[in-house]
Amino acid sequence: MTEAETPPAGSHRDLPGRTGSLAELLGLEQVERHSFRGLSRRGGMHRKFGGEIAGQAAMAAGLTVARERTLHSAHTHFLREGNSDAPVTYRVRPVRDGTSISTRHVDGLQDGHLICQLTASFQREGAGFDHQIPRASAPPPEQLPTVEELLRDDPENLAWAQAVMARGSVEFRFPIPPNRVVASRGASTPPRQRIWIRARAPLPGDPLMHRAALLYLSDYLLLSVAATHHGVIPQDPGIQFATIDHSVWFHHFRRADEWLLHEQESPWAGQGLALCRGFLFDRDGALVASTQQQGLLRRRDSGVRVPG
Repeated sequence: MTEAETPPAGSHRDLPGRTGSLAELLGLEQVERHSFRGLSRRGGMHRKFGGEIAGQAAMAAGLTVARERTLHSAHTHFLREGNSDAPVTYRVRPVRDGTSISTRHVDGLQDGHLICQLTASFQREGAGFDHQIPRASAPPPEQLPTVEELLRDDPENLAWAQAVMARGSVEFRFPIPPNRVVASRGASTPPRQRIWIRARAPLPGDPLMHRAALLYLSDYLLLSVAATHHGVIPQDPGIQFATIDHSVWFHHFRRADEWLLHEQESPWAGQGLALCRGFLFDRDGALVASTQQQGLLRRRDSGVRVPG
């Protein structure tokens, strides 16, 4: 399908907000040929989740690209805090359509302010060399306790996990208790964590939807690995915590409504910043995507303000 033949992204008219599935959240309303509107989610936190912004921006970019070209990388810069109570307009600029690669730039605007910029690259897939890092090995999610079972004796962290999963229409399973459990008691954790994650409800078969959903899922708990290493959690008083940029490279197509293991680590923090990265594997250990994220992590007495 050529760019000019791209159909409207959807017929949803229930602005300003929805409370449904991840597929519904990532669905866009087409405003103009290269302009789309992402809907807000009622009943959530005031700050719009970064993965939601990145996923919607990637959807907007993909809706201007020939269908046979798949998203293979997305790089998002978060410039200003987004408001969950208001829709975001995504303006797409076609940068280039080459023989096998298409590039798109997306500006996300809310209430007249630029809140994010995304650069996305799409590829017409072909044969090539093939290798990956060693395959991941972890207990399958079906053999692990549910979050409710794992945290039944920790009501504070159980309430946090249930709220995060409900708001994002996602499901977690942890091979060991999440780092947050240790850090919420003021103790430090190793700068790494593993989490099984998936969209809670089935998603449509559209590959673009699944890669946008994977971009959304990849933002969960990634930057917090750096915070918990220092015995703090993002909600602690006096902690500045905000994602600045987030990148994902997609390697193999897998459905985002099936379990994926995100191995996360923080190799460095300093000067008020923290760097985190990860690898997403399917249940057979195949590498599905690579992630990297940088954010602010400092105490408020540093004198530097979070963008917004």
